[in-house]
Amino acid sequence: MSIETVGGVDVTPKLMAELFWEMNSEEQADFFAALDSIAGYRLCIQMGGVVREISERATRGDHQAQNGFQTMLAHAQEYSQSATDIRAFDATRANAKAAEAAKKGLGLCAS
Repeated sequence: MSIETVGGVDVTPKLMAELFWEMNSEEQADFFAALDSIAGYRLCIQMGGVVREISERATRGDHQAQNGFQTMLAHAQEYSQSATDIRAFDATRANAKAAEAAKKGLGLCAS
């Protein structure tokens, strides 16, 4: 069943933030994937403008945007680096095990 409605909603930054916050991690990741798909390389340029605006607000004493942005960015960078380190460690360990198994299979090392 489908219900058709006509209306309007003001999509404010506050509403977007509330909607984002109500998403689970997978949906938030989908949001960033969609943002990348929509904006492409222009996202880099836009972030320059966003950072400038955040900085100007902080200069005027309004640190809320700066706090939100820096908190999200700092934790994302730290978690991303940790995840990369873990994946690299796991891959190195898997390669070492595979090499050891291959050596044993060829009789190149003692069992």
